[in-house]
Amino acid sequence: MTKSFEFFFDYTSPTAYIGDYAARAVAARTGAEMIYRPVFLGGIMNATGNRPPGMVPAKAKYMGVDVPRCAKRYGLFFQFNPHFPLNTLTLLRASHGLGPDEFTLFRDACWDHIWGAAGPKNLGESEDILQMCEKIGLDGEKIIAMGKDATLKAKLASDTEEAIKRGMFGAPTYFVGDDMFFGHDRLDYVEDLLK
Repeated sequence: MTKSFEFFFDYTSPTAYIGDYAARAVAARTGAEMIYRPVFLGGIMNATGNRPPGMVPAKAKYMGVDVPRCAKRYGLFFQFNPHFPLNTLTLLRASHGLGPDEFTLFRDACWDHIWGAAGPKNLGESEDILQMCEKIGLDGEKIIAMGKDATLKAKLASDTEEAIKRGMFGAPTYFVGDDMFFGHDRLDYVEDLLK
């Protein structure tokens, strides 16, 4: 049986950006499959009574130092996005609708255009989504249409509800079976279980 772990994320989270790349290294070291689970973080926070760290002054100040420090540790370019928090619903729904190869291309472009060297873009705006897609060779109109697709809306809502029921309150969150781990700083526990 192939080992696997789930990665629940929203592109609006700078720590999920770091957490994706950090988790890929865990997948490579363990040979485990990393299963991407896009969810709407705003809905999760509302349902659980959580608040974005930027809404708590002391946490916001700390994150201003800690997020760039963590990105540097993993060799990632990072810049804060002045459009934060972004409306990522179109991106998340499209992520559910794309095939594996297109998703990989799209996912990496979203991270790069929101938090990385190609940004900071407001990918909550159709114009910025279209520009990004043109740059990477994807059909931007198709991506925007996916953001309005009823089936993909329902899939994102269902996965978000599942995440809440399983105990998720923030991103990034990882699951190895029923064991939940919040934050990329808990990936050593994920790796231990996968070994």
